[in-house]
Amino acid sequence: MEEKHKGLIFNDVPRLVSLPSHFVPVPFWVTPEMGPDMKFGVAAVDVSKLVGRYITDAHAHDCAEVYMAPSPNRGDMVFEITLDDEIYTVESPMTVYVPAGVKHRFKTLKADREGSYFFGILLDMAKA
Repeated sequence: MEEKHKGLIFNDVPRLVSLPSHFVPVPFWVTPEMGPDMKFGVAAVDVSKLVGRYITDAHAHDCAEVYMAPSPNRGDMVFEITLDDEIYTVESPMTVYVPAGVKHRFKTLKADREGSYFFGILLDMAKA
């Protein structure tokens, strides 16, 4: 077999990326180095291990972000989300769009199941 597409398959994931205002390096499953057309990054964290804790300090990026908490049942995960000076309590399944420059942070209030993943998509990693 020729294996001309072997370079499109990545087993060295997640890749830990240090970002400002994040307490620990962030596990990214997609990064710009994976393809010439990719500017974005996709991180995923099992928040069942982070109940009662903020994931980051309040911070803003120079690029927009999308956060997702998919779950089979409404309320499997619950988060406190701060956007600028407003605080919201949201439950999964949910998606939150954070425009560039909006200060934000997330706190996990509930995630009973191991494998409760919270996804963050940075739309332009160079501006993170």
